[in-house]
Amino acid sequence: MKTFNNTQTQERPPAALRSGDRFILNSLVSTFDPIRLDELDKQSLQDRVDTKFLLDASFLPEILAEVRSSYTILNINNAFMQPYLTLYFDTESYDNYFAHHNGKRPRHKIRMRKYMNSGAAFLEIKEKDNKNRTIKTRMPVHDIVNRLSPEHYQFISEVYALGLVPLKPVIWNRFNRLTLVNKNSLERVTVDFNFNAYNQNGLISWNQFAIVEIKSNSRSLHTAFYRSLKNRSVNPVNFSKYCVSMALLTPQLKANRFKPNIETIKMSLQRSMNYA
Repeated sequence: MKTFNNTQTQERPPAALRSGDRFILNSLVSTFDPIRLDELDKQSLQDRVDTKFLLDASFLPEILAEVRSSYTILNINNAFMQPYLTLYFDTESYDNYFAHHNGKRPRHKIRMRKYMNSGAAFLEIKEKDNKNRTIKTRMPVHDIVNRLSPEHYQFISEVYALGLVPLKPVIWNRFNRLTLVNKNSLERVTVDFNFNAYNQNGLISWNQFAIVEIKSNSRSLHTAFYRSLKNRSVNPVNFSKYCVSMALLTPQLKANRFKPNIETIKMSLQRSMNYA
């Protein structure tokens, strides 16, 4: 496993898609009708139901070809693939990680995320409430920083149950994202690939996988993207990029709840990585 010095600096980007894969995906997404960022913001879905899927990235070309008439695709600065950079924060005792592990509701994730093509950056709090809805609250920031300011803590304390408890940076991730918007209903689909996560213990790359998230006002199992996944026997998973990355890179953390996802990933990756 490649090892970095710490979580305090913005690390090197993930490996790019192989040229053949990039050509295929670029060719496919260019056939979608585009949607601008300002149009996307009108359907922000900050209060929503999320359904996640973990699948072999080799399925993406045929799935995208199958659903393209039903969705538009986000285009920022003439680019369909949007690179994201994220830094997650947690308490000294990893309360947010363990809240998810133990199935607690409501639970939170706290992160800074930079949308690299637009240059926008936000401090974001994601809450999973007792009705299984995801509520995202965010404030604009100039850039990602590894030390939270009093202003940041004030914003966090208005939403976060633990208030002003000290938070530390614990893990970075980078990935590329395609964002699809349903033409006929309030639904957004994000497709993340070239996923890398890293902290002081090392780096993991999940380039074999795509992480799909269907975001909608209410759970729907009848949209084109969901049907395409179902036809390939791809089923929803209880999956958190943050928690699974932390479990893989911080092995002293209890991770029983995440073992099914971890085993799936490890079986595919263990030939090409060593664990910290």
